[in-house]
Amino acid sequence: MLLHQIIYTSQASEQFNKRNLLDLLHTSRGYNTIDNISGLLMHRNGYFLQIIEGEQDVVENLFQRLSNDTRHKNIKMILDRTVESRLFSNWAMGCADFDEPELSMLPGLRTDLSNPEVIEELIIHLPEIADFLLDKLV
Repeated sequence: MLLHQIIYTSQASEQFNKRNLLDLLHTSRGYNTIDNISGLLMHRNGYFLQIIEGEQDVVENLFQRLSNDTRHKNIKMILDRTVESRLFSNWAMGCADFDEPELSMLPGLRTDLSNPEVIEELIIHLPEIADFLLDKLV
């Protein structure tokens, strides 16, 4: 069965602190588990990069809701495609926050971009946007 994958960036409408990010992550993981959506959410300096993947109608519905979410603005589609397999098959929503290093203790969160292993893991999982990540996040 083919799956749908969307990668986009956006900007937080207001300051997005650690509590906001944790609340968003908790809610996203719950709904995404129910809807069988996997993906990754990255946050840095008020900007987000998100990957969502799953069945086409479910992913498109989620993206429509995300597009209407007032917590972020300036949504820019990077990639919208059909795929044969998931990049993040075991992640209801992985998260990387590069502004709050203390979040690194939580499962599914990555913060240390000075660690080459973290960069390598992201590049392996995100080959289509590896140049973007290396250029913008390091």
